[in-house]
Amino acid sequence: MSSETKTQLKFDKSIISSSEQLISTSTLLERLAKLQDELSSLNQETIDLSSLNQYRDDLINRKLLKHKDNGVKAFVACCISDILRLYAPDAPYTDTQLTDFFKLVLVEFKQLGDSDNGYYIQQKYLVLKLLEYRSIVLIADLPTSPKLIEELFVIFYNESYHFDPSLYNIIGSILGEVISEIDSVPMPALKIIFNKFLTYSPDDLPKGLAVASNCGYELSLLLCNKYTSRMSRQLTRYYSEILYGVTNDKNDQHSYEASVKLSRTVEKLHKLVIRLWETVPDMVASVIGFVYHELSSQDEIIRKLTTKLVAQLLISKSDVNFIATQEDTFKAWLSKIADVSPEVRIEWIQSIPNIITKTNNISDSIGKGLAKTFIDSDYRVRKLSATVFIEVPVADIWRTIKEESVYTSLLHLTREKNREVRELCIKAAAKFYSESIDTIGRTDDNADIWDIVDNIPNTLFNLYYINDYNINEQVDHLIFEYLLPLETDDTKRVHRLMQVISHFDSKAYSSFFAFNKRQLQMSLALRKYIEFCEILNNNNVENENEHDITEITIKYHKTIDWLSSSMAESQKVSESLEILKKMNDPRIFFLIKSCIATEVPIITLKNCFKELFNKLRDSGLFRRYNIPTISTIMPRDLASHIEVILYRSAPLIYNVSKVALFLHLSNKHNLEETELKRKLLDEVSRVNPSLFKDQIRTLKDNVKELTINDSSSETDIATLNETLKTLYKISKALQDQIEFDSFFLSRLHDFAMEGNPIISKYATKLISLCPENKEEMDRLRSYILPLDKEKDSHFISHLVVLMEIFKYFPNLLDDSSIDIVSYLIKEVLLSNTTVGTIDNELEWVDDTVLNGTKNGNYASLTSKVYTLKLFTNKLRSIADTVEEDKLSNSFAQKIVKLFFYLIASGGELVPETNTENFPTPESYQKRLRLTAGLQILKIAKISNLNDFIGSTDVIKLINLVEDESLPVRRIFLDKLNDYIGNELISIKFLPLVFFTAYEPDKELKAATKTWINYTVNKESFKKGTFFERVLPRLIHAISHHPDIIDGLDAKDTDEEEYRNTLTTAVDYLVFFFDSIAAQDNFNLLYYLSERVKNYQDNVSEEGDEDDEDDDDVEGDEDNKTKKPTSDKMYIISELSQMILLQLKEKRNWQHSPYPGKLNLPSDLFKPFLSVEDARTSFKTYIDEKYIESLKSNIKVKVGKIVYASQTQRQRAQKRLLAHEYNKNMGGGKKSKLSKSSRKRSRSEDGDDENVEPNYENVRKSSRVRKTVNYRDDSDSE
Repeated sequence: MSSETKTQLKFDKSIISSSEQLISTSTLLERLAKLQDELSSLNQETIDLSSLNQYRDDLINRKLLKHKDNGVKAFVACCISDILRLYAPDAPYTDTQLTDFFKLVLVEFKQLGDSDNGYYIQQKYLVLKLLEYRSIVLIADLPTSPKLIEELFVIFYNESYHFDPSLYNIIGSILGEVISEIDSVPMPALKIIFNKFLTYSPDDLPKGLAVASNCGYELSLLLCNKYTSRMSRQLTRYYSEILYGVTNDKNDQHSYEASVKLSRTVEKLHKLVIRLWETVPDMVASVIGFVYHELSSQDEIIRKLTTKLVAQLLISKSDVNFIATQEDTFKAWLSKIADVSPEVRIEWIQSIPNIITKTNNISDSIGKGLAKTFIDSDYRVRKLSATVFIEVPVADIWRTIKEESVYTSLLHLTREKNREVRELCIKAAAKFYSESIDTIGRTDDNADIWDIVDNIPNTLFNLYYINDYNINEQVDHLIFEYLLPLETDDTKRVHRLMQVISHFDSKAYSSFFAFNKRQLQMSLALRKYIEFCEILNNNNVENENEHDITEITIKYHKTIDWLSSSMAESQKVSESLEILKKMNDPRIFFLIKSCIATEVPIITLKNCFKELFNKLRDSGLFRRYNIPTISTIMPRDLASHIEVILYRSAPLIYNVSKVALFLHLSNKHNLEETELKRKLLDEVSRVNPSLFKDQIRTLKDNVKELTINDSSSETDIATLNETLKTLYKISKALQDQIEFDSFFLSRLHDFAMEGNPIISKYATKLISLCPENKEEMDRLRSYILPLDKEKDSHFISHLVVLMEIFKYFPNLLDDSSIDIVSYLIKEVLLSNTTVGTIDNELEWVDDTVLNGTKNGNYASLTSKVYTLKLFTNKLRSIADTVEEDKLSNSFAQKIVKLFFYLIASGGELVPETNTENFPTPESYQKRLRLTAGLQILKIAKISNLNDFIGSTDVIKLINLVEDESLPVRRIFLDKLNDYIGNELISIKFLPLVFFTAYEPDKELKAATKTWINYTVNKESFKKGTFFERVLPRLIHAISHHPDIIDGLDAKDTDEEEYRNTLTTAVDYLVFFFDSIAAQDNFNLLYYLSERVKNYQDNVSEEGDEDDEDDDDVEGDEDNKTKKPTSDKMYIISELSQMILLQLKEKRNWQHSPYPGKLNLPSDLFKPFLSVEDARTSFKTYIDEKYIESLKSNIKVKVGKIVYASQTQRQRAQKRLLAHEYNKNMGGGKKSKLSKSSRKRSRSEDGDDENVEPNYENVRKSSRVRKTVNYRDDSDSE
């Protein structure tokens, strides 16, 4: 189009005032409005630009740009925006002129934030035109563009301006166009953009309220969403520059201020990443590389904060899956489990509870990670790992954590050495078990984990074996808080109890039974405490006998001491009990007595518990009773102490409400539960039979109704077994509560004569309790005798009946006992219905098979076992007469010899010449030698019969301790330990325990070691120095061990065997000293080791006591040239001394002469008859060539036990526990006191004439040293 045909600007008025022509503001506004109106209507393609020249220049005049009137400036800005539109793409202004224009634009943009100003329309027009024709981008080419752009962002992000939300998109586009036009947005502008994500979040606004939107936040969101690519590059630059600046500050890089600055800066950057991930996740890709490298940074602070960042990204709400899109970064985050810094690992594990709760797509990775954190070297990481089980809902744990090692690690850490970790893990395990039982179903997918979880109660009850009072108290709490809560529904409680005990091992069962046995003792003591309180608080106490009150006061204090002795804070508990007495609240005393009443139903108990602790936890409790403020005891402490005592003394488990449910044994659909109930019934009836007082009629009815015949099921037989057993224990304790009517007695006769061995046994026992017991037992005897196993279809049952008659009414069998014994030896013990190998022979015949009604090939064994038990009962019946009556004495000798022959022969009684009955099956022999050993222990409990068991016989029992059959070893050792631990048999049996040094079964060896370590610290054993004074017996037993004898005899023929034998002897002794030797008994042990060489062996190697005539020994010169029979004993004595000296050196013990003279047991040792004989023992019996190798061997073995043995681990654990608790209590005086107490217990024993102080070589002191009793049943008088 030619210039002639183009449109010309029609406006021709002046807009610039001059001295010649002044233009008023109103006129100017009118003219500018017309000019702006015409310019806005012009089309770029049809306008003649030359017609615009005058106004192009006039409009940019500073008189207009800086005019004082806002309207003038608004119209001028609109006009110039149109000029730029018409001249586009080339701006008709210089940089200076454009700079002035954009300054004006910025002023107008500010006015845009006030919709009430008079020129809002013009300002909206301005912003629209600048965006529509992209005139705004001209700002990017100006020299001062950074400043102008920064001010542009400042204006729109200024919260004091209120921009219309309808303009947000326009404003955002204005800013976006500017950003798109420049390579590098000024950092201040970027800070403005990104900081809005940090300072504003819609999620933080109150819900339900109409809140105006935030312009700055909306603009940032719009820019990031609409200009993602451009903004991503700017974000990368922004992130890198800030991170570089803070990590490369040369001034005080390692100062605290620098660390704080670094931490704050990185936290802000990470918060920005999180907000962007939630709102514009695509942008995060531009900085994820930084995040990846930060995870591997050398700076611990950065790694820690970045670990936290990734964890937050994993749980943030976003449209993008972080793991799927950022797999490398996720893997790098997972690697922080093994970061060198514990602080980073702590940060990782702290995030896990949230991640588990809010995600479900990374369960495998989390599970594997937790498996590692549970075994982390830093206790804080392990503690936080356990916290997961506290904080995370149980359903989420089951859903997420499939790694079995996580659950096993949790159980393992219940024995953690660190107290915080241990206590948290114990609580976490109990809580997790309880909630899992209540809410989680069992499926094939989670069966393996359930196998571990089911073991939690077993683990908790085994914690009692640590024997730490703090741990015991915590477990007491958790048992009744989580495992066995106070549920008033009896059926649910019994079912829960069955679940808890269903996976117990033998140790847990023992612990569980001991726990409930203790309940009776505690309840009795607490009842006495209340009784004493009531008497002492009685207002009429002055009327009582003064002596009685003094005695009651003493008993009161002793009761308090006993109740508090097993508590962690025994002193505080004593104070709490004293305060409870001072309160003298009858209602509180009543509630406590109600809680511990034997026959209190569970619902009453629960209500009493609730009321009692509401009272005790009242913060104003002491004030109400005028109790002086005691700084160490607060109401909450009092409540806590009483709570533990009540947990231990109230019948919470063996409760009368449950008894009836225990008796429901006919559930054929759940045989496992039925068996558990039988086990509980057996224990409850043994410990507290009075609970069954109201169930006697039910039990009797069961006995009357049950019928046993060949078609009876195993369940029915087992039910009758348990019913009779329970009824017997109840009747024994409550003899006046049971009525023996004729029909009931008739049924008992039937069961005694025709039942299996157990049914027959308890039916007979019950008959022995009836009023006409002797007559009824005689009826049984007359029916059974004479014995004839060929014709008697119930021979074994009749054997059991006779066994019981020998126990309760032996005089009924006086005339027939010889015939009975002769018959049983000939027809039972020396006869085998099954000879040699049995088809599919059992490795071990347990009691179930032995007492079964259908035991087939093992019926003959059953009769043999009960024959041996019958002989024991016969022995017990004549125990009082064996010293005077020759016949009884002879019988006792023969039976004891029979038992020992069975042990020595391995269980074979039948001679090889008896081809019809030889050999006895191997499974028979195992059971028979064990039974013989158990009978020996049983008769050893009776003083008169114990005399028939010589010390040489005891050595033969080593065969059972080292038997090839594990059940034989385990059962015999369990019974041996039980009898010794309860001081039922002589300590001459104690050396047997230490022959488990070579026990191949790790569990059995560990259990034996635990028993030794526990028993040696029992007060009675410490006071009696039982273990110390058994050393000479052990030395003697080792020297008479068959393997030791053979090996030492091979000295001249097989040197290697001789060396191996010395090593074996060393191992036995090291096993002993590991548990027994300590600084406070070292001098005694060394003295006893030396003392052995001051005696001769009183036992020949063949096992007979030396009966040589003393005169012959003294006068026979030839005897002096013979090889002494004591050589082997002296060799073992020297080995003992070598080991003790090595222990002294390794543990830096002090060694001083023992200040006394002790005689050794006369059954094993005899004194020398002359000084000349004694001098022969002064030499060294181990040849010099063996000394060095022995010392090296001993040094290695001693080194191992000092640092790695089970005993040392247990001692170290106890020291650590004591240190932890003493540290927490703020003092160590308690340990000093206990140490001095231990010293006193070593010396303050009774006088003994065997102790002869040697004052010649002892430093004299003004202190009086009391003598010690080291006698046992074989010490000389």
